[in-house]
Amino acid sequence: MKKITLSLVCLLTVWIVQAKPAQYEKAMKANLNKMKVAKTFAEMQTVADEFERIASNEKSKWLPNYYGAFVYVQMARLEEEAAPKDQLLNKADKLLKIAAKLSPKNSEIVALDAYLTLIRISVDSITRGRQYSGSVFTKVAEAQELNPKNPRPDFVLGILKLNMPTMYGGGTESACPLFKSAAKKFELKQPGNSLMPTWGKARNAQMMKEIGCE
Repeated sequence: MKKITLSLVCLLTVWIVQAKPAQYEKAMKANLNKMKVAKTFAEMQTVADEFERIASNEKSKWLPNYYGAFVYVQMARLEEEAAPKDQLLNKADKLLKIAAKLSPKNSEIVALDAYLTLIRISVDSITRGRQYSGSVFTKVAEAQELNPKNPRPDFVLGILKLNMPTMYGGGTESACPLFKSAAKKFELKQPGNSLMPTWGKARNAQMMKEIGCE
């Protein structure tokens, strides 16, 4: 009887260990699908809340906090008023710092941090451009060094260059090669699982089309 009981306990333990990763992946994939179609602020907030809920249950995983931060950055990009835009970026920054502690020296996290800083500049491009542009350059360089195949650092730098004055090395001619480089990297098969970041490809193509970058 004791042997049977012990066997049942062992089987139950194995089932729980195997089920938890499966539940995590299922929850993440479901919320990523919702993220792709979310258009309103309310829909985006629901997605962000769900990523934070997953993060609270999976304290060793960096991706839930990363995606929560990404959603807040996207919301900030669409927000027109300065104060709420900054509030959303502050929420994103908080989650991204948690992700960075869980996964240090991660190219994807550093690239998203650069993107977050870029959106922060858009609140007041004249004042904040001088304040934060150097930080974007530094973060992009770090993300590129950590993973030269990651397309997102090139994409972020392309946007920054496009919006910089030509006298400081900005403009279409400076941005186009970066968007082209990102486009090539977006076509490469990226290592990793199906939960890894893929954002930026569509907008990179859109930026190339808008500036006539062939």
